[in-house]
Amino acid sequence: MAKNHLSSTVAQLKRATLKRVLGVFDLFAIGYGDLGSSIYYALGVTALFALGATPIALALAGLVFICTALTYAEMSSAIHESGGSASFARHAFNDFISFVAGWGLLLDYIVTIAISAFAVGPYLAYFFGELHKTPVQIVFTIALLLILFTMNVIGVKQSTRVSLILTTITVLVQAVVIAIGLSTLLDVDYVFDRIRVNVPNASWSPSWSEFFKGVAMAMVAYTGIESIAQLAAEAKQPVRTVPRAILMTMGMLIFIYLGISVVALSAIDPEILGTKYMLNPIAGIVDALPFGNKILSPLIALIAAIVLGVAANAGLMGASRLSFNMGEYYQLPRFFYAIHPRFRTPIVSLAFFAILASFVVLASRGSMDFLADLYNFGAMLAFLSAHLSLICLRIKKPHLKRPFRVPLNISFGRFSLPVTAIIGALATLSVWCLVVITKPQGRYLGIAWMTFGLIMYFSYRKKRKLKALGHVAIEQIKVPGYEPLKVKKILVPTRGGMQTETIQMACEIAKLHDAKITALQVIEIPASIPLDISIPHRMVLAEAILKRTEAIAREIGVEIELSIVRSRSLAETILEIAKKGKFDLLVLGSLKSTQEPKTKSMSVAADKILRKAPCRIWICGSETDDDGNSTLLA
Repeated sequence: MAKNHLSSTVAQLKRATLKRVLGVFDLFAIGYGDLGSSIYYALGVTALFALGATPIALALAGLVFICTALTYAEMSSAIHESGGSASFARHAFNDFISFVAGWGLLLDYIVTIAISAFAVGPYLAYFFGELHKTPVQIVFTIALLLILFTMNVIGVKQSTRVSLILTTITVLVQAVVIAIGLSTLLDVDYVFDRIRVNVPNASWSPSWSEFFKGVAMAMVAYTGIESIAQLAAEAKQPVRTVPRAILMTMGMLIFIYLGISVVALSAIDPEILGTKYMLNPIAGIVDALPFGNKILSPLIALIAAIVLGVAANAGLMGASRLSFNMGEYYQLPRFFYAIHPRFRTPIVSLAFFAILASFVVLASRGSMDFLADLYNFGAMLAFLSAHLSLICLRIKKPHLKRPFRVPLNISFGRFSLPVTAIIGALATLSVWCLVVITKPQGRYLGIAWMTFGLIMYFSYRKKRKLKALGHVAIEQIKVPGYEPLKVKKILVPTRGGMQTETIQMACEIAKLHDAKITALQVIEIPASIPLDISIPHRMVLAEAILKRTEAIAREIGVEIELSIVRSRSLAETILEIAKKGKFDLLVLGSLKSTQEPKTKSMSVAADKILRKAPCRIWICGSETDDDGNSTLLA
């Protein structure tokens, strides 16, 4: 980079961008696939703590979710790039606050991917009993993550179309379960009697501390809202599609969650729901239905497995897009910004988070409690930063174009603040504090994760000579004719023992590009004598030169092919072999003496090769001192 690294603008090459292929229903499928799937495990985990008050816990969490969804709808309509809360914080505050939000959210994404994929096994165990065994379930989960990684590398459009079909089927089946449950099992008096908190000597009533733990766990159900915002850079007409998808997801989710929770407590004792059916609560509800369970039980098992797979897929997509965005703004190492040359998908990010999610599954040893404890630490930081970003931009940029604007605002002169964002900020801060206080796994792992991230962030910014607490603006520069160099085959002609640096340079390039290298020793035979004449002294010399070449290559750590060719013309032979062998790079040495003028032209052979070469040429100019020692010039 140039010397003005401390400036707020960084110039970088304009490169291929992510394809804008996602419509409203594609985004809805991804969002609901992530959000709606959590009921297949979050309901059981919430009931473990909130017991009979589970509907209230879900309702309180739902109110916070509505506030958060409205915030994301407005911010996504105003800021049309991937990154979600990290992107919002970058525009409202600076890169450091943006990193804190993004890095915290990445932890939550990793756990979302892991827990969603892990929860597939208990439902599929209806068909395959071996999945009840923890080791088999763990191996199955890792295999599923590998499949999802491959799908996303091939292209986001393929995976979102699958998500759309599966999400549609899921919503219909969930609606059928709610309809049957409400019409046959609903006991309003029973449900209202059991939703009380802190009732003495009542096993179905949680204490206030346990109830608030349940509220924190219920927030798990709504952390997937980021999945839609992360795909803003791939959405068609993001000004309209992203807010609409968020609002559609919000409405559908609130309906499904409240309906399922009421039916659950009408059908199953809350203590049983939070223990026996903690891993598969919807299966427990279906088993309790008075009719249709023989058909619905296998159907729910299949649908739950599918939608949980969709959720893991959505989490993987969201994490990879977030890290891609953070890499673009030098908040993460630039390899996160790498795009697959063919599919134009963030392959490095996808691989990184698929591997981390696999490690989390292995570390859990099959414990859903362990995975649940890791939730919310990062998500609440991200949601808090999103609410604060909205409030800040309302003050700093009151005239910013906002196609969607959150209702219920309080006016303060030239700007107005949304009530829902204020409520959302206070609520998410409270839940985060609750997680830190009551969830040891979330507290310790969250702090360790954030500490590691901050060390990496400050070190990386220092290395790049960029302000850690500043704001980096990216200026996209289009350079005509620029393409990444692809070097797969290198040809290096050898001569004499004076070309050590040329061989070294060729081997270093081969190592850098993982290219194949061929060393060519050409023995010129005058036209006056036969080509196959016996010349043992010259052959011995040629073999000695190639042996030295091989030794250099092995020292550098590359494999090299050695070749000796007899020829009438050095230049013609090199050109012919370079063309037939389809070499990408030709490395030539040019030896000059310190006794000669620096402007002396290269040999006639080298000049002819330069003019007619079928590939790129790298000239290594060496000069010799009076003692015959050579020094690399270029």
